[in-house]
Amino acid sequence: MASFSWMACEKSSNTENATGITGTWNLVAVSGGITGQGYAAKFDAIRFDDTSFDLLKNKASIYNGAYILQPNAVTPDSLKITSAPTDADFFLNITAKGIEIDKNRLVLTEPCCDLYSYEFSRTVN
Repeated sequence: MASFSWMACEKSSNTENATGITGTWNLVAVSGGITGQGYAAKFDAIRFDDTSFDLLKNKASIYNGAYILQPNAVTPDSLKITSAPTDADFFLNITAKGIEIDKNRLVLTEPCCDLYSYEFSRTVN
């Protein structure tokens, strides 16, 4: 019985935040567009929980929306914003983004149009 409860706890801790996306990420750079120089984003960080995100400016939320990771949450190929586009920032106009993530770096890229790329670094609390 004791080994069963140890295994159950071990499994839940391994599956929690399997992708590593949850947390707050500081915007480092936006590149792409016609000139390749990106644009001046209206946000300076993004915060993800398990199903939603906030675009942040000076630590205050300027937009809250939902997202899903596709094709699955273990090895995602893309992040899809499921909320409607808004004028909060160009970031929201293309709702599907390619995703590259490691422990301290997150890159979200747009597959079409202006091909913007957003690079983030993890916030250390």
